[in-house]
Amino acid sequence: MTKQNKELLEDEFIKTLKMGIQISNIQADLLEMNMKDLDKKMSKLGDDMSEALK
Repeated sequence: MTKQNKELLEDEFIKTLKMGIQISNIQADLLEMNMKDLDKKMSKLGDDMSEALK
């Protein structure tokens, strides 16, 4: 493998790694949003159940 080929391969690896990290960050953000939404729904459900049991 020539030095130029090795450098190109390393560059592509770094680009792929950065894209993977960005995708992971996006997924983490989406998961956080979903968890917050679920927490709100669970709180409302708890409130509704408390009201129903009165």
